[in-house]
Amino acid sequence: MSRILCCLLLTAAIFGTPRKSHAQTVSPSTDNLTTVSWNRDTLQFGIIEEGAILLDSFLVTNTGTLPYQITHARASCDCTVLRYPKTPIKPGQTASIRIEFDSQGKAGLTQPGIIIYDNSTPNLRSILYLNGRVMPRKKPKK
Repeated sequence: MSRILCCLLLTAAIFGTPRKSHAQTVSPSTDNLTTVSWNRDTLQFGIIEEGAILLDSFLVTNTGTLPYQITHARASCDCTVLRYPKTPIKPGQTASIRIEFDSQGKAGLTQPGIIIYDNSTPNLRSILYLNGRVMPRKKPKK
């Protein structure tokens, strides 16, 4: 019984301490917030065969009066690789967030999410999605 209690306390000590995420440690002050407009919030890619790699992008336009800065971006699965500008986007300028989606092992309906942490109002982040169907690869008959 005491062994179980020790394991529980150790687990609580390791995982129970709150940690600041990258977005929390570099979140901008409310003095430098801007507004943005996305060309779409969901990339509808239709039907692709399992194993195919989808390359596409989202476009973001800084519609505010201050520079727009992406501080961090992450996808809900390791099947999606993101490339985004590291330098501020000036008011009126448009930038591309490139995505690379690997459909290997993702047969069926799929909707990975992407979170862009930034200095946009009102939420300091934007949420984007990929949406489509991955058809299983046909196995050769023997």
